[in-house]
Amino acid sequence: MRAALQHHFIKFRIRYFNNRKSCRYIHSSSITLSSSQSQSKNEAAFPSSITFLTDVEGDGHYFDRFIHHSEILGFRSIQPSFGACKNGNWNFGTHDPEYFPYDKEVVFLDDGTIDNKTSMLVYGGDIWDKGGADFYVIRQLLSLHTRYPSRVHFIMGNRDINKLRIVDELDFGETKRLPKHKGVYWLRGTGLPGDPEKPLDSSTMTETAAERLKWMLRGTMGSVDAFELRRQELQRERLAVMNSQSAFSTQECLEHETTSEEFIVSDDDVAKSYLHSCNPNLGLMSQYLSHAKLMIRFGSVIFLHGALPTIEENSFPLPWINPESDKSGGHETLTEWIDDLNDFASDQITNWKEFGKAKQPRDAQEDFWASKGGYSNTSSGGKLFGNLLQYGMNTLPDKSKNQSVVYNSWMRDGMPRKDLFSLDEQSWLENLFAKEGLQLLLSGHQPVGDAPWPIQLSNNNWILPCDTSFSGDVCWTSAEKASLGRGSRPNGRGEVAVSETLITCCQRTGKLKSVKIHGFLSDGSHYEINNLLDVDDEHIGRPLHRKLSYTDKDTKEANTTDFWVKAKLGQDYLLSTGKGF
Repeated sequence: MRAALQHHFIKFRIRYFNNRKSCRYIHSSSITLSSSQSQSKNEAAFPSSITFLTDVEGDGHYFDRFIHHSEILGFRSIQPSFGACKNGNWNFGTHDPEYFPYDKEVVFLDDGTIDNKTSMLVYGGDIWDKGGADFYVIRQLLSLHTRYPSRVHFIMGNRDINKLRIVDELDFGETKRLPKHKGVYWLRGTGLPGDPEKPLDSSTMTETAAERLKWMLRGTMGSVDAFELRRQELQRERLAVMNSQSAFSTQECLEHETTSEEFIVSDDDVAKSYLHSCNPNLGLMSQYLSHAKLMIRFGSVIFLHGALPTIEENSFPLPWINPESDKSGGHETLTEWIDDLNDFASDQITNWKEFGKAKQPRDAQEDFWASKGGYSNTSSGGKLFGNLLQYGMNTLPDKSKNQSVVYNSWMRDGMPRKDLFSLDEQSWLENLFAKEGLQLLLSGHQPVGDAPWPIQLSNNNWILPCDTSFSGDVCWTSAEKASLGRGSRPNGRGEVAVSETLITCCQRTGKLKSVKIHGFLSDGSHYEINNLLDVDDEHIGRPLHRKLSYTDKDTKEANTTDFWVKAKLGQDYLLSTGKGF
């Protein structure tokens, strides 16, 4: 191994990326190294194969790239359908089965196999906000679910849950002037616009729905460009309707610009699109959340958006029941806890729908949930669905960590948390795997480069974070290798990288049989891990046993740090490190 480090390109390559939380990852490849659970009511019948897609965040180009690359999913050509939309009667995000303005739809590739339709898709959450094709992505997934309801499963992400705020903070019926906003609790003490301790002024917290929405997206939801990206998508749809063409098909359609008044999308139109699409009963997001869960279990495999909070001695956290403590006992199994989580989320969505049906005038002096937050919020919205909003947040009003499977992360300071594994004794998570008969946890939420980040526990058990939404920010320090960057994309995805995680299970027992990861890295090179479970290599999915040095391309500074062994590609290894979130 020591001699191999002298060959920079052949045996050692490094790359890094900046994620959405200013986390800096170093990604290195090519270094030679020596060598029984109960059935949940929310647990579906065991599939033979599952593809996992997560954190698309409205990037239609990445969505298409994934489908074209998938071994389970594909596209089928269709004629766009526009329903009643014509002559200015636009669709602003209301769910309408007759409105599907696209020339293709997603299908399962085994669709024609009558007796063996056992493949599934699990979508891991965070469906909107950064890619400029929110409606395209969500309509494709909802359409697939409508046609294959038992084979398509959705997870709630924090970017999905936070859309419950739209009706609470923007929807005041026909009122043109919104009541004063008192800020959001997580900005308290920051001095930023929206700090409840900072006096508000009209330049930062104006009273029109459009201006408030701009601030909410930019300043409180981490979606800096979402407002303008939505405007562009609405314009593409109008052009598609008027020209009877696909709203997301050809490059010419996407780049077409017009100054015709009938195609102009105003600020009020964008605000209207959020109010319609996030309408608790009629909107596209409502349809998604109505079918989504917080966790899904298939046999020995669990899907969730973020990560498990620390669980010891059956202390499965239900923080909305006991907000003064991180622990709420009474559960004998993980399966019972998953059932409670999903029942809780379902009840909160039902309450949200009831809130949306209410016609009584809102009290202009009343707080919104976001102003004070918490699991015991007494605002009209907070009492009904504020607990789910809080469950989707990182911190509580007292700034303590929220014990949530939505926002928790397997990573800390850019690397896998050290409490997840131990070389000397089993960690709490390894004990949980052994007790509950688990083999694999798959998640999204935190970007981990241009390929999933395997974390190997004892007994060939695995955690697999799969959010690659900042693939375009990966850099290679080797002169022979270079990232292709973000290209023309408005987010961090880039135009090349794509990864599919494909798992197969025993249909009789639910036992995991294989975990395949394949795709293209940020430099355009193809990679494939045929079966993570068959890797007879103690290095994979674990920290490298010594530090490595690299030179930062941007700062030209030399660094020495820890690395993680992600995969073995041919005779070489793919390594990563990070610093930050």
